[in-house]
Formats: sequence, C-alpha cells, structure tokens
Amino acid sequence: MAYVTKPVITRAENVAPQEWNSDTRGSVRWWELVGGDALPTQELVVGVAEVPVGAVRPPRGHTHAPAEVYYILGGRGQVMVDGDVYEISVGDAVWIPPHAEHVAYNTGNEPLRLLYVFAKDKFSEITYCFPR
Repeated sequence: MAYVTKPVITRAENVAPQEWNSDTRGSVRWWELVGGDALPTQELVVGVAEVPVGAVRPPRGHTHAPAEVYYILGGRGQVMVDGDVYEISVGDAVWIPPHAEHVAYNTGNEPLRLLYVFAKDKFSEITYCFPR
C-alpha cells in the first residue's frame, strides 16, 4: 500500500458496525473509523465503541498485544484493567498497557461511548484473547 499524503475523513454512520453480544465477550458495538483494512491509512487504528445501557458484565475481560487508549465521549461507567476497577466518565482518557486484561462496563443510564486507538496499521492485526 502506498503512503497517503492527504487526509482521510470518515463518519461512523458511513461505516458498517461490528458487534459482540455474548456472555464471554460482553455486549459492545464498534465502528472502525481509521485503519488499513478498509482505508489507505497506516500507523493507527481508531474507532468508536458503544456499550449499551444494561449490558451484562462478562466474567472476564480480554487481552491483546498492543497498548490501547480509550477516550470517553459519552455516558459513564467503569473500566477493569488487570483486576482493578476505575470509574470513567466524559473527558477521561485511559491508557491500557500491552497484554493487560481489560473491559469497559456501562453503569449509567445512557450508552457508554468511547473512542479507541491502537498504534497498528490494521484492526485485523490485533488478536483478541478471552481468558477463561
């Protein structure tokens, strides 16, 4: 893929959502906004994720090799990182270390919306692991 020298602009409503809805993975829908799987971009994967009101908490989180950043856009909730739980709300940024087990929970009365960022070229390069 050739290096792009012009900006790439996307909107969540123009991107097909992806979704998990299971006892193991929890309930979350996300829209990949920037990433080399669908766009001529490199170096970052960026998207918006939404955890619905009343979503069941999975028994465990997930892990992956790259670090990840969450920036909370709407709602409120908690994020569990390696067994420690932290309150999160609009304006909070959370850096999640590589290989840390983590998951975000919605504790509010509106969807928990967050921006997520990985320093990878493609979302497909990120292997999610779900501990039992």
